Amino acid sequence: MSYHHININQLTNIESNYYLGVNARECARRMKIGKDKVYTYYRLLKKGFSVEEIYFNYKQNKKRCGRKEITLSQQKVQEIHELLGQGWSLDAIAGRDKLMGHSERVSTKTLYKLVKNGSIDAKKLRRKGKNNPKNHKETRGRINDCKTIHERDKQYLKASMNQEYGHFEGDTIVGKNRQSAIVTLVEKKSKYIVLLKASRKSQDVKDATLNWLNEQVEIGIKTITFDRGKEFSRWKEIEQESKIPLEIYFSDPGAPGQRGLNENSNSIVRQDLPKSTDLSVHSQKKLNEIAMKYNRVPRRSLNYYTPEEIMKKATGLDSLLPIA
Repeated sequence: MSYHHININQLTNIESNYYLGVNARECARRMKIGKDKVYTYYRLLKKGFSVEEIYFNYKQNKKRCGRKEITLSQQKVQEIHELLGQGWSLDAIAGRDKLMGHSERVSTKTLYKLVKNGSIDAKKLRRKGKNNPKNHKETRGRINDCKTIHERDKQYLKASMNQEYGHFEGDTIVGKNRQSAIVTLVEKKSKYIVLLKASRKSQDVKDATLNWLNEQVEIGIKTITFDRGKEFSRWKEIEQESKIPLEIYFSDPGAPGQRGLNENSNSIVRQDLPKSTDLSVHSQKKLNEIAMKYNRVPRRSLNYYTPEEIMKKATGLDSLLPIA
Protein backbone atom coordinates (compact mmCIF):
# COMPACT_ATOMS: atom_id res chain seq x y z
CA MET A 1 0.00 0.00 0.00
CA SER A 2 1.39 3.43 -0.97
CA TYR A 3 1.75 5.99 1.81
CA HIS A 4 -0.36 9.17 1.77
CA HIS A 5 0.13 12.12 4.08
CA ILE A 6 -2.84 12.98 6.31
CA ASN A 7 -4.69 16.29 5.97
CA ILE A 8 -6.68 18.42 8.40
CA ASN A 9 -10.06 17.23 7.05
CA GLN A 10 -9.13 13.60 7.64
CA LEU A 11 -7.99 14.39 11.17
CA THR A 12 -11.30 16.13 11.86
CA ASN A 13 -13.14 13.05 10.55
CA ILE A 14 -11.04 10.78 12.79
CA GLU A 15 -11.84 13.02 15.77
CA SER A 16 -15.57 12.79 15.03
CA ASN A 17 -15.43 8.98 14.84
CA TYR A 18 -13.47 8.89 18.10
CA TYR A 19 -16.01 10.92 20.07
CA LEU A 20 -18.88 8.96 18.49
CA GLY A 21 -17.39 5.77 19.93
CA VAL A 22 -16.43 4.19 16.59
CA ASN A 23 -13.52 1.81 17.12
CA ALA A 24 -10.27 2.48 15.28
CA ARG A 25 -10.55 -0.51 12.95
CA GLU A 26 -14.02 0.49 11.76
CA CYS A 27 -12.91 4.12 11.37
CA ALA A 28 -9.99 3.02 9.20
CA ARG A 29 -12.33 0.89 7.07
CA ARG A 30 -14.75 3.76 6.55
CA MET A 31 -12.02 6.23 5.66
CA LYS A 32 -9.99 3.69 3.66
CA ILE A 33 -6.75 4.48 5.48
CA GLY A 34 -4.34 2.34 7.49
CA LYS A 35 -5.65 1.24 10.89
CA ASP A 36 -2.24 1.82 12.52
CA LYS A 37 -2.48 5.48 11.56
CA VAL A 38 -5.97 5.73 13.13
CA TYR A 39 -4.82 3.96 16.29
CA THR A 40 -2.00 6.52 16.63
CA TYR A 41 -4.38 9.49 16.41
CA TYR A 42 -6.92 7.84 18.72
CA ARG A 43 -4.19 7.57 21.37
CA LEU A 44 -3.29 11.24 20.95
CA LEU A 45 -6.94 12.28 21.23
CA LYS A 46 -7.26 10.14 24.36
CA LYS A 47 -4.31 12.06 25.87
CA GLY A 48 -6.21 15.32 25.34
CA PHE A 49 -4.54 16.66 22.20
CA SER A 50 -6.70 18.75 19.87
CA VAL A 51 -6.85 18.27 16.10
CA GLU A 52 -4.95 21.54 15.60
CA GLU A 53 -2.15 20.41 17.93
CA ILE A 54 -1.92 16.99 16.29
CA TYR A 55 -1.77 18.52 12.82
CA PHE A 56 0.83 21.12 13.84
CA ASN A 57 3.14 18.40 15.24
CA TYR A 58 2.53 16.31 12.13
CA LYS A 59 3.58 19.17 9.84
CA GLN A 60 6.74 19.74 11.89
CA ASN A 61 7.67 16.06 11.63
CA LYS A 62 6.90 16.03 7.93
CA LYS A 63 9.59 18.66 7.32
CA ARG A 64 12.18 16.21 8.61
CA CYS A 65 11.09 13.23 6.51
CA GLY A 66 12.55 12.22 3.15
CA ARG A 67 16.12 11.94 2.01
CA LYS A 68 18.42 14.79 2.97
CA GLU A 69 20.07 16.74 0.17
CA ILE A 70 23.56 15.40 -0.50
CA THR A 71 26.42 17.84 -0.67
CA LEU A 72 29.99 16.95 -1.56
CA SER A 73 33.13 18.46 -0.15
CA GLN A 74 35.05 20.85 -2.38
CA GLN A 75 37.90 18.35 -2.47
CA LYS A 76 35.56 15.60 -3.75
CA VAL A 77 34.06 17.85 -6.41
CA GLN A 78 37.56 18.77 -7.59
CA GLU A 79 38.49 15.07 -7.70
CA ILE A 80 35.39 14.30 -9.80
CA HIS A 81 36.25 17.07 -12.26
CA GLU A 82 39.81 15.77 -12.56
CA LEU A 83 38.59 12.22 -13.26
CA LEU A 84 36.07 13.49 -15.84
CA GLY A 85 38.98 15.26 -17.50
CA GLN A 86 40.78 11.90 -17.70
CA GLY A 87 37.89 10.33 -19.61
CA TRP A 88 36.04 8.75 -16.67
CA SER A 89 32.26 8.49 -16.74
CA LEU A 90 30.06 9.32 -13.73
CA ASP A 91 29.22 5.62 -13.45
CA ALA A 92 32.92 4.73 -13.36
CA ILE A 93 33.54 7.28 -10.61
CA ALA A 94 30.67 6.02 -8.44
CA GLY A 95 31.49 2.35 -9.02
CA ARG A 96 35.20 2.77 -8.33
CA ASP A 97 34.50 4.67 -5.09
CA LYS A 98 32.35 1.78 -3.91
CA LEU A 99 34.92 -0.82 -4.97
CA MET A 100 37.71 0.98 -3.12
CA GLY A 101 35.56 1.66 -0.04
CA HIS A 102 36.01 5.43 -0.13
CA SER A 103 34.36 7.17 2.81
CA GLU A 104 32.87 9.97 0.70
CA ARG A 105 30.95 8.40 -2.15
CA VAL A 106 27.60 8.73 -3.89
CA SER A 107 25.62 6.78 -6.47
CA THR A 108 25.62 7.37 -10.21
CA LYS A 109 22.06 8.69 -9.97
CA THR A 110 23.07 11.26 -7.36
CA LEU A 111 26.05 12.37 -9.46
CA TYR A 112 23.71 13.08 -12.37
CA LYS A 113 21.49 15.10 -10.00
CA LEU A 114 24.55 17.11 -9.01
CA VAL A 115 25.22 17.73 -12.71
CA LYS A 116 21.63 18.91 -13.11
CA ASN A 117 21.88 21.40 -10.24
CA GLY A 118 25.23 22.69 -11.47
CA SER A 119 27.49 21.27 -8.77
CA ILE A 120 29.34 19.26 -11.44
CA ASP A 121 30.25 20.81 -14.78
CA ALA A 122 28.13 19.12 -17.47
CA LYS A 123 30.62 20.15 -20.17
CA LYS A 124 33.14 17.69 -18.77
CA LEU A 125 30.91 14.64 -19.23
CA ARG A 126 31.99 12.05 -21.75
CA ARG A 127 30.25 12.19 -25.08
CA LYS A 128 28.02 9.21 -25.77
CA GLY A 129 27.51 7.32 -29.00
CA LYS A 130 29.15 8.12 -32.30
CA ASN A 131 28.35 10.00 -35.44
CA ASN A 132 26.74 8.08 -38.25
CA PRO A 133 28.50 8.12 -41.64
CA LYS A 134 27.20 10.95 -43.80
CA ASN A 135 26.09 9.15 -46.93
CA HIS A 136 29.54 7.60 -47.33
CA LYS A 137 29.68 4.59 -49.62
CA GLU A 138 32.61 2.21 -49.40
CA THR A 139 34.32 2.00 -52.80
CA ARG A 140 37.34 -0.17 -51.95
CA GLY A 141 35.52 -3.50 -51.94
CA ARG A 142 35.57 -6.12 -49.21
CA ILE A 143 37.58 -9.17 -48.33
CA ASN A 144 35.84 -12.39 -49.33
CA ASP A 145 38.67 -14.91 -49.13
CA CYS A 146 38.90 -15.20 -45.36
CA LYS A 147 38.05 -17.15 -42.24
CA THR A 148 34.84 -15.97 -40.61
CA ILE A 149 33.92 -15.17 -37.04
CA HIS A 150 31.68 -18.25 -37.04
CA GLU A 151 34.73 -20.44 -37.59
CA ARG A 152 36.43 -18.66 -34.70
CA ASP A 153 33.53 -19.38 -32.37
CA LYS A 154 33.63 -23.08 -33.27
CA GLN A 155 37.38 -23.28 -32.74
CA TYR A 156 37.45 -21.09 -29.61
CA LEU A 157 34.24 -21.65 -27.70
CA LYS A 158 35.03 -19.04 -25.02
CA ALA A 159 35.98 -16.25 -27.42
CA SER A 160 32.48 -14.90 -28.01
CA MET A 161 31.68 -14.98 -24.28
CA ASN A 162 34.81 -13.01 -23.30
CA GLN A 163 35.81 -15.76 -20.87
CA GLU A 164 39.31 -16.37 -22.19
CA TYR A 165 42.20 -13.96 -22.51
CA GLY A 166 43.94 -13.50 -25.85
CA HIS A 167 41.13 -12.73 -28.31
CA PHE A 168 41.27 -9.31 -29.98
CA GLU A 169 38.95 -7.34 -32.22
CA GLY A 170 40.43 -4.96 -34.79
CA ASP A 171 39.42 -2.10 -37.06
CA THR A 172 40.69 1.21 -38.40
CA ILE A 173 39.42 4.69 -37.64
CA VAL A 174 39.87 7.31 -40.36
CA GLY A 175 40.56 11.03 -40.27
CA LYS A 176 39.58 14.05 -42.31
CA ASN A 177 38.44 13.27 -45.85
CA ARG A 178 39.25 9.62 -45.10
CA GLN A 179 42.90 10.27 -45.94
CA SER A 180 44.52 9.03 -42.72
CA ALA A 181 43.90 6.05 -40.45
CA ILE A 182 44.84 4.39 -37.16
CA VAL A 183 44.55 0.69 -36.40
CA THR A 184 42.50 0.03 -33.26
CA LEU A 185 42.71 -3.25 -31.35
CA VAL A 186 40.89 -4.25 -28.17
CA GLU A 187 41.25 -7.43 -26.12
CA LYS A 188 37.83 -8.92 -25.47
CA LYS A 189 38.16 -10.11 -21.85
CA SER A 190 40.10 -7.16 -20.39
CA LYS A 191 38.80 -4.51 -22.85
CA TYR A 192 42.39 -3.31 -23.17
CA ILE A 193 42.82 -0.86 -26.07
CA VAL A 194 45.83 -0.68 -28.41
CA LEU A 195 46.27 2.06 -31.04
CA LEU A 196 48.74 1.62 -33.92
CA LYS A 197 49.98 4.41 -36.18
CA ALA A 198 49.32 3.42 -39.80
CA SER A 199 47.53 4.68 -42.90
CA ARG A 200 44.74 3.41 -45.14
CA LYS A 201 47.18 1.32 -47.19
CA SER A 202 47.10 -2.41 -46.57
CA GLN A 203 50.90 -2.61 -46.46
CA ASP A 204 51.08 0.00 -43.69
CA VAL A 205 48.31 -1.75 -41.75
CA LYS A 206 50.13 -5.07 -42.12
CA ASP A 207 53.46 -3.58 -41.00
CA ALA A 208 51.95 -1.82 -37.97
CA THR A 209 50.04 -4.90 -36.87
CA LEU A 210 52.94 -7.27 -37.45
CA ASN A 211 55.44 -5.06 -35.63
CA TRP A 212 53.13 -4.89 -32.62
CA LEU A 213 52.50 -8.65 -32.63
CA ASN A 214 56.20 -9.44 -32.73
CA GLU A 215 56.68 -7.31 -29.61
CA GLN A 216 54.09 -9.43 -27.75
CA VAL A 217 55.79 -12.82 -27.87
CA GLU A 218 55.55 -13.19 -24.08
CA ILE A 219 51.73 -13.28 -24.03
CA GLY A 220 49.23 -15.64 -25.55
CA ILE A 221 47.45 -13.80 -28.35
CA LYS A 222 45.16 -16.39 -29.91
CA THR A 223 42.97 -14.56 -32.42
CA ILE A 224 42.25 -11.19 -34.01
CA THR A 225 38.86 -10.55 -35.61
CA PHE A 226 38.86 -7.70 -38.15
CA ASP A 227 36.11 -6.14 -40.23
CA ARG A 228 36.03 -6.76 -43.99
CA GLY A 229 37.85 -3.58 -45.02
CA LYS A 230 40.44 -3.94 -47.77
CA GLU A 231 43.11 -2.48 -45.50
CA PHE A 232 43.28 -5.93 -43.88
CA SER A 233 43.73 -7.77 -47.17
CA ARG A 234 47.26 -8.88 -46.20
CA TRP A 235 45.95 -10.87 -43.25
CA LYS A 236 47.51 -14.11 -44.49
CA GLU A 237 50.94 -12.49 -44.50
CA ILE A 238 50.39 -11.32 -40.93
CA GLU A 239 49.58 -14.89 -39.87
CA GLN A 240 52.57 -16.33 -41.70
CA GLU A 241 55.15 -13.75 -40.59
CA SER A 242 54.03 -13.31 -37.01
CA LYS A 243 56.23 -14.81 -34.28
CA ILE A 244 53.00 -15.60 -32.46
CA PRO A 245 50.96 -18.51 -33.85
CA LEU A 246 47.66 -16.66 -34.04
CA GLU A 247 44.53 -16.98 -36.18
CA ILE A 248 42.92 -14.04 -38.00
CA TYR A 249 39.18 -14.01 -38.61
CA PHE A 250 36.67 -11.57 -40.07
CA SER A 251 33.17 -10.49 -39.11
CA ASP A 252 30.35 -10.75 -41.62
CA PRO A 253 29.97 -7.91 -44.16
CA GLY A 254 27.85 -5.08 -42.78
CA ALA A 255 27.72 -6.60 -39.29
CA PRO A 256 29.70 -4.26 -36.98
CA GLY A 257 27.70 -5.59 -34.03
CA GLN A 258 29.74 -8.80 -34.24
CA ARG A 259 32.68 -6.66 -33.08
CA GLY A 260 30.62 -4.55 -30.72
CA LEU A 261 33.43 -4.08 -28.21
CA ASN A 262 35.74 -2.72 -30.92
CA GLU A 263 33.06 -0.36 -32.22
CA ASN A 264 32.44 0.95 -28.70
CA SER A 265 36.18 1.40 -28.10
CA ASN A 266 36.43 3.36 -31.35
CA SER A 267 33.74 5.76 -30.15
CA ILE A 268 35.64 6.23 -26.88
CA VAL A 269 39.00 7.10 -28.46
CA ARG A 270 37.25 9.35 -30.97
CA GLN A 271 37.01 11.89 -28.16
CA ASP A 272 40.76 12.44 -28.62
CA LEU A 273 40.93 11.51 -32.31
CA PRO A 274 38.05 13.35 -34.04
CA LYS A 275 37.06 12.30 -37.52
CA SER A 276 37.38 15.90 -38.71
CA THR A 277 41.15 15.98 -38.07
CA ASP A 278 44.26 14.64 -39.76
CA LEU A 279 45.18 11.54 -37.76
CA SER A 280 48.59 11.21 -39.41
CA VAL A 281 49.96 14.03 -37.25
CA HIS A 282 49.80 11.85 -34.12
CA SER A 283 52.99 10.01 -33.18
CA GLN A 284 52.93 6.49 -31.76
CA LYS A 285 53.90 7.99 -28.41
CA LYS A 286 50.80 10.21 -28.48
CA LEU A 287 48.59 7.27 -29.46
CA ASN A 288 50.00 5.28 -26.54
CA GLU A 289 49.11 8.14 -24.18
CA ILE A 290 45.54 8.16 -25.47
CA ALA A 291 45.20 4.37 -25.16
CA MET A 292 46.71 4.42 -21.67
CA LYS A 293 44.25 7.12 -20.62
CA TYR A 294 41.23 4.97 -21.44
CA ASN A 295 42.82 1.73 -20.25
CA ARG A 296 42.90 3.33 -16.80
CA VAL A 297 39.19 4.13 -16.71
CA PRO A 298 37.12 1.65 -14.62
CA ARG A 299 34.39 -0.26 -16.47
CA ARG A 300 31.11 -1.48 -15.02
CA SER A 301 31.44 -4.69 -17.06
CA LEU A 302 34.77 -5.32 -15.27
CA ASN A 303 33.20 -4.74 -11.83
CA TYR A 304 34.81 -1.29 -11.85
CA TYR A 305 38.34 -2.55 -12.32
CA THR A 306 40.28 -0.99 -15.18
CA PRO A 307 41.29 -2.74 -18.42
CA GLU A 308 44.91 -2.19 -17.39
CA GLU A 309 44.37 -3.98 -14.06
CA ILE A 310 42.63 -6.95 -15.72
CA MET A 311 45.36 -7.18 -18.39
CA LYS A 312 48.12 -7.13 -15.77
CA LYS A 313 46.40 -9.91 -13.84
CA ALA A 314 46.11 -12.03 -17.00
CA THR A 315 49.62 -11.47 -18.38
CA GLY A 316 51.83 -10.19 -15.57
CA LEU A 317 52.93 -7.35 -17.89
CA ASP A 318 52.64 -3.63 -17.28
CA SER A 319 51.64 -2.75 -20.84
CA LEU A 320 50.73 -4.19 -24.25
CA LEU A 321 51.25 -0.89 -26.02
CA PRO A 322 53.80 -0.78 -28.88
CA ILE A 323 57.26 0.64 -28.44
CA ALA A 324 57.15 4.29 -29.47
